[in-house]
Amino acid sequence: MCTQIAYIGKPDPLGMVSTQMAERLSRQALYDLVWSEPMRTLAARFGISDVALKKTCAKANIPTPDRGYWAKKEAGKDTEREPLPERSPGMGENVLVASGRRTWYEERQVEMQEPLAAPPEFATPLTAVQERIAEDIGKVVVPREVRSWQPAIERLLANDEKRREKQRTSAYPSSWDNPLFDSPFERRRLRILNSLGFALAKVDGRLSMSNDGRSVWFAIHQQQVSITLEKPSVKPHRGLAASASTKSPEERLQLSILKSGGSGEVNATWQDDETGKLETRLAEI
Repeated sequence: MCTQIAYIGKPDPLGMVSTQMAERLSRQALYDLVWSEPMRTLAARFGISDVALKKTCAKANIPTPDRGYWAKKEAGKDTEREPLPERSPGMGENVLVASGRRTWYEERQVEMQEPLAAPPEFATPLTAVQERIAEDIGKVVVPREVRSWQPAIERLLANDEKRREKQRTSAYPSSWDNPLFDSPFERRRLRILNSLGFALAKVDGRLSMSNDGRSVWFAIHQQQVSITLEKPSVKPHRGLAASASTKSPEERLQLSILKSGGSGEVNATWQDDETGKLETRLAEI
């Protein structure tokens, strides 16, 4: 499958709009092309460099011939084609091949110019995909002492350090400059998100957070998953006394996967309860 489309770029200062050609191919079609002729020759047909084409293939998990492949083939030596692996979770079936980097908005603009595709059919059962993800992720552990933070969390902690320094050096310290993530509740919350981030990185997931740390989402290839990790909103029943061994609802954590960012609609939820903590359920989550 190969679709050629006109890509409408942003207006220039004179109000003119540039038009470029982009092609969207299935992973299988692009795989067949890169193994049919040298990358440099093929890249020229798309109007991009061989390096850019190789990066496009890598992003779509499409193997490409090594440097000596075509020399061996021309010499009549045996060559072996690396098989096309299964599509990773969250990865689209089609690949956009175009010059220059495209923002998420620009890629959606390109998609909207294409005719509607037929409903997809999946040869691999969902249970098999879930088993493959579980095997890739493995066990998810939340250590008490974190040696390495995810970049998104490292940024929040660096901002906290700036607030701390401002309070130390200010003649009139303000509560507005209090660090946001010093409490045991917040440190635990960050440790859980950090472990989720490293686990999902095994399937090419990337953690992102808002500046205040309340909005959390994972980009997994072309898909985005928004979550919340906060105190449960459910209030305890009136007259029910909490035992000394049980944490109060205010100290508990609840993780919810949202249908979309900021929607408030929930697809799935887990929380601390009498059967265990969230830390024991991260592989399932």
